[in-house]
This record gives sequence, structure tokens and C-alpha cells, in this order.
Amino acid sequence: MDQDELAARIAQAGDEGSTTLDLSGEGLKYLPPEIGSLTALSRLDLYRNELTALPPEIGNLIALINLRLWSNQLTELPREIGNLTSLTRLQRK
Repeated sequence: MDQDELAARIAQAGDEGSTTLDLSGEGLKYLPPEIGSLTALSRLDLYRNELTALPPEIGNLIALINLRLWSNQLTELPREIGNLTSLTRLQRK
């Protein structure tokens, strides 16, 4: 998925007030800061990509309950992940 397609998917999810977004297996190397605008998300699937970092804006997803990250190249999570007080399921491996 290229940058324009990714931006369009994020914008569409925002426009629709989506509570889930599945970006798994899309070959993503980065996640744009615009992901932080999706404050209604309760589930975000990012597994099976090539992510090496998450943007600090991930901390804006205060409704997030389930974050699936396995099969990426993440070595650490941003400190803003601590803002996700609704998060009950973080799957890294």
C-alpha cells in the first residue's frame, strides 16, 4: 500500500467514524501521524507489516481496546502508548 492509499484509508475511517481499522499485511513501513485523528477506534490491526516505530499520535486513540502489532520490526513502543487507558489487549508477538 502506498502513502496515498494509506492516507485515503485513514481519511475514510475517520469520515465514517469507524471503530475498527485493519491495515494488516499491507507492507507498511511507517504509520502516518494522521492515525491519531481516529479517536473512535476500538481495534487497530497492524500485524504482518514492516513497521519499525509507531508515531506518538498513537496515544490519541483513547477508545482503543485492542492493538495487534505482531510480525513487525518494532523494538520499542512510544511512551504515549501509556495514554491508552482503555487498552486491554496489546498483541506484540
